[in-house]
Amino acid sequence: MATRVLIVDDDRSFRRAAAMLLCARGFEVVGEAADGREAIAAIEALQPDAVLLDVHLPDGDGPELARRLSPDGWGPRVLLTSSDADAASQELAERCGAAGFVAKTALASAGLQRYWRR
Repeated sequence: MATRVLIVDDDRSFRRAAAMLLCARGFEVVGEAADGREAIAAIEALQPDAVLLDVHLPDGDGPELARRLSPDGWGPRVLLTSSDADAASQELAERCGAAGFVAKTALASAGLQRYWRR
């Protein structure tokens, strides 16, 4: 069974490109959200296994949203991303409960499954 992923990013063209990349790598993209508010609603409705989450959202902070998504460890696995390769660190990702951070430019070559495996 494919890992079900929600993409959260305010850039529509990035969401489309990421969806194509994820589908080509065997993931099932179940939805998209442009901001934190939409992300929370989509997570409740779609119950994805994983979330690809931009660090910078128009209505808030991606790491803070990651903290809210899985306070008990049972929510979707979150992978932070940003066009700024220095926007987050593995340490920040761990502090906010995310599985990791991958710069958008490195998504195509990243071993994404390792971040979203339980």
